[in-house]
Amino acid sequence: MVMAGKKARSEETSGGKVVKTPASLVDKAYQQIKRMMFYNELAAGQRLRYQDIAGKLRMSQTPVIMALTRLENEGLVHSEAHKGFYVPDANLDDVKELYEMRGLIEGFLVRKTAEIISEDQLEQLRGLMAEHEGVRGLAYTRERLWCDARLHIALASFSGHRIGERFLRQVFDRLYLMYRPERLAMERMREAEKEHKEVYDALAAGDGEQACEIIRKHIQNGRKHILEGLEKEVRRRDSFILWN
Repeated sequence: MVMAGKKARSEETSGGKVVKTPASLVDKAYQQIKRMMFYNELAAGQRLRYQDIAGKLRMSQTPVIMALTRLENEGLVHSEAHKGFYVPDANLDDVKELYEMRGLIEGFLVRKTAEIISEDQLEQLRGLMAEHEGVRGLAYTRERLWCDARLHIALASFSGHRIGERFLRQVFDRLYLMYRPERLAMERMREAEKEHKEVYDALAAGDGEQACEIIRKHIQNGRKHILEGLEKEVRRRDSFILWN
């Protein structure tokens, strides 16, 4: 997914053994903290005690602090003076803006993908669509969300536009790590499958404009469901009264 880590460039070899430099430990901490966010092991509003995280990851505190700072720069965690780092609560305005950016970036990339996509890449997409559809259950799970992200990142990577793909990965990090899939209604699962197939058909036909139109509609529909789920959660939270 978005979180899939590239091998740290800072690893060096000494006598045939891999020696982890401080930078590679920061990368490991960065990826592991994102994994914990994805699986909701770190919940919104939770204070992130770097001492506890360092203990869990079995490393010193320095790379954990550096990883948290990196995540803060990306907007995935926040910090306050004398309070430290914490996972921010969901923000409706942020969601709206992130989906707007996603529509612009992904629409541009999928149009370019349609111009150059190969048969091998179309076969890869079929496999990713089958994997996405194969994750079933009574709820929209994180595994299905993971498969969805892999499919969309593949679409972006086939465009050959590395900067656009990098920006899209950053948008996915914000959306997929901060907003829980249980906010999505089950009917969205069936809609998404249909829309993925429509995007695939447009790409197979080499119709970039059609693919762009469909992917933007797909993103708008996802935005609608996420916002509905968030708004329900906010209303439920605001109306909650603890027993007397």
